[in-house]
Amino acid sequence: MPMKRTLAATAIAFAVAVGLTSFNVKAQTAPSPAVGTWFGIARSCTSPSRFPQPPNTVDQAICREACQGAACPVTTFPIDEVTMMPELFADGNVVATDHATLVDGHPIGQGRWEAAGQTLINGKLYNRIDASFMWFQPRQPQDVNPNNPWSKFLGMAHPRFVLFLDPDNPDVVKGFLQPFLFSITDSFGIVNLLPGTPYPTPDPVAPLPQVCDPTVKANPYCFGTFMFVIRRVLAH
Repeated sequence: MPMKRTLAATAIAFAVAVGLTSFNVKAQTAPSPAVGTWFGIARSCTSPSRFPQPPNTVDQAICREACQGAACPVTTFPIDEVTMMPELFADGNVVATDHATLVDGHPIGQGRWEAAGQTLINGKLYNRIDASFMWFQPRQPQDVNPNNPWSKFLGMAHPRFVLFLDPDNPDVVKGFLQPFLFSITDSFGIVNLLPGTPYPTPDPVAPLPQVCDPTVKANPYCFGTFMFVIRRVLAH
């Protein structure tokens, strides 16, 4: 009889432990409000275009947050807006596509996101998400050697992607995007390596520069800062 009671007690304890473990795992992995598929438009914070930005589309408070409290430098990107569709997964992965995939043939971006505390913007507290993603970037057609199709490969685009989540409006997110271009190949499309290493130079996996300044013709080069408003894609 004591043996049966011991076995029963052990079984109960094991079941309780498994139940608690399952509960804890679920509690710790509850998805962030950022998880989901989003659709919207990113527009230049400071556009060189002669056409004014549509009213109520660019929140300059977000732009100043992106540009260390100052007005963002004029964007050198060839168009004023980028239609975008990012997706954030509960495991921290990101995929992001935009309408330029129809123009220059770059593939869908892939990257990571993480919670980054809270940010006060115009007196309102937002939950911040820091993310970035990368894609293979082709050369402009006029720069491709017609006798060498591999020369089309220029390097990597690596945009900084920051989201501000409003706890009172979880299906609409504001944020900013800063696309950095890493030119890492020679004229034949062969990757330039840091001497003595298997790593490209400049390294697109290294932390991104803190400042995006299109007036500095550096490598990596940043095209400018774009502010976006995206909305969650719902199931109905």
